[in-house]
Formats: sequence, structure tokens, C-alpha cells
Amino acid sequence: MSTMTCERCGTAPGTQHTFHYGRAAAVADPPVAPVYHASAYLDPAGHVTGFHLGGVEAVTLCERCLARARARRAARVIRDWAVMPLVAAAYVVLLIGILTWAWAGEWAQAAMWLGVGVVATAVAYGLTYLVLRDEDFAQHTAVDLHSEKLRDQGWDAFWTDNEFAHLAPH
Repeated sequence: MSTMTCERCGTAPGTQHTFHYGRAAAVADPPVAPVYHASAYLDPAGHVTGFHLGGVEAVTLCERCLARARARRAARVIRDWAVMPLVAAAYVVLLIGILTWAWAGEWAQAAMWLGVGVVATAVAYGLTYLVLRDEDFAQHTAVDLHSEKLRDQGWDAFWTDNEFAHLAPH
């Protein structure tokens, strides 16, 4: 933990998280900085998007702000997951079953299946939250915090360390 203050809340000490930024450019442009390309940016016609690298940005974030960002992201993932047709259909079937058992007076059965639904949702949320507890997520949060400032300066591409490692010299 460093003594630098969190840039999001401004109250707690935080840790620095860095990300890379650059600008998309046609590969044929004369490079003003090293130009890289990523195979992931090949379109179906085989055109490569090149990038002029801008640099590395450091952002200080405290664990509390990262935990809040993880919770928001996990809730958004679960919300998106719950509206998927197959998952939504499973919830509807579960709800119909619970209402049927409740209407028939089988409260133990209804409570059990309600518990199954709650536990399944909680497990999915918990697993999503745990997956988001890595440096890559912290770097994405740092990008969210500084991307507007960098876009105002003309930079339009942002990479975490993992994404940047997949860029290859052109």
C-alpha cells in the first residue's frame, strides 16, 4: 500500500494501477512513434488496425473503491445473465413451481425451491465477484477513471497489461 491518495474517493490511501494508451492509425501511415498491431484487430478482409503508442498512465485506487467497482460490475453481469432467454426461462419455471407449491399449501417444498433460486443467484454473484478480483479488473477501472481525459488529448485505444502483451511489433 502506498501513501498516495485514491483518485476516485480522495480519502483513502491506494495502490497504483497502470494501463497503456495509444491511437488507432492506418498501418500505411508513417509512424511518429512505434507502431504495433494486434491479430485480434484483423478484420475479415485482412486489414490490420495499427496503433501509435502514447504511453502508460498510472492511477491510484484504494481497495474500497475497487471493491465497490467489483460489486457494481458483478451486479451488472448477474442482471445481464438473468435476462438471457434460457436463464430467464429457468427462473420463470422456478417461480411457477414456487407459486404452485405455495397455492397447494406445500410450504416446505416452496421454501426449498425458493432457497435453491436464491443460493444459485448468490453463488453466481460470488463467483463473478471473485473473478473480478485481479489486476486486470483494477486496470480496467483505472481506464474508466482516466479515459475521458486521455480521449480529450486525442488518444482512443486503451490496453491493460494482459491486452498489451498480445500486441506484436509491426
